[in-house]
Amino acid sequence: MTQKREGIVRWYKVEEGYGRIQIDGDTKNFVFVHFSSIMPDQKRFPTGFRFLKRGQKVSFDLIESPGLSDQSRVAKNVNIISD
Repeated sequence: MTQKREGIVRWYKVEEGYGRIQIDGDTKNFVFVHFSSIMPDQKRFPTGFRFLKRGQKVSFDLIESPGLSDQSRVAKNVNIISD
């Protein structure tokens, strides 16, 4: 099941390539994000290295996969809306 959502990056470990996004302003509702899910953007990522920063507003597809143990909800097709 896929839903288009918006959220704010709560934390992101650049050296590890993953983090968490707070969904729709709900302080108890988070989703996992991996660097491979961040959409390429030549202006923001001229070298191709993709990352997020705390506090950025993003849009993404929320993927819910109950079969996954650790990350049952993940963000895909992540686009940065504002810094």
